[in-house]
Amino acid sequence: MRILVDLTSHLSTPVAAPEIVQVQRQPAIGSAGETINGKYAIPVPLDMEFPVDASSYILDGAGQIDGGGVVGEGYAHLLALYPAFENIYFNPLLTSDHVAELVLDQTFSFVDRSADPPNEFYARFQTGREVGAADEGQMPSHTALMPLNSGVTPRRPGLIITDAIDIGPYTLDCDGNPVGADEFAVFWKLYTYTESHDIAADFGSSAGVNLPAARLLHETDQEPADFTVYLSTDEGDNWCPVDMVDPVGFCDKTTTVRLAFVNESSTKLFLASFALMF
Repeated sequence: MRILVDLTSHLSTPVAAPEIVQVQRQPAIGSAGETINGKYAIPVPLDMEFPVDASSYILDGAGQIDGGGVVGEGYAHLLALYPAFENIYFNPLLTSDHVAELVLDQTFSFVDRSADPPNEFYARFQTGREVGAADEGQMPSHTALMPLNSGVTPRRPGLIITDAIDIGPYTLDCDGNPVGADEFAVFWKLYTYTESHDIAADFGSSAGVNLPAARLLHETDQEPADFTVYLSTDEGDNWCPVDMVDPVGFCDKTTTVRLAFVNESSTKLFLASFALMF
């Protein structure tokens, strides 16, 4: 299941109030794309289903995500599928606040120690502007991992790195001290897009054709070749590759975690949402 939302209402001021315009089954990979002009999609994790009605909403009265909206409900269903975990952090990349949870400059890097000497890469992706920036805002489901740049040495992948995710307050012992966690599972949702041309012709082979440009949303493989997700429990000193919602355990507990999404393919991939269970 996925939820389609009116883009104009998402961008409304002073407080965004996105309007749900359609709920549909998630198409199969390889099927015709969904025309997304004037809309954006909210994916439901693992194509789960739950009721969406006139009372359902996306952002609360302050323009923020809360536990009662369709995004929180979707991730609550995901967490319920994995009883080994008690908590879930999620970022649906809907608002400028969500953008601010990503590394947006060169203050932090991803070090690939498989090379000799190791390669150091900085964030390389496309997104909106974080809260507090001039013209802050975000286009939902359009945060993009750039394709591999093979014209430089070393070749530069598309790369998204999260800021440190503080899980300490959710892992307190009986004395109220944060003890952290040592087992995690990561979820993410990828999309791809294609565009058609605006055609209005009076002569030639296209005479009589009048078609607007369309932007088409496509379901895609969530673990494509040359795309890897990593998790670090030691502020990037070491990165562990992870599979989709496949639990991974560590020797020591930690109260902070970072994620990295690395695209070494020739395709531009759009990260619509991601989550961490612990």
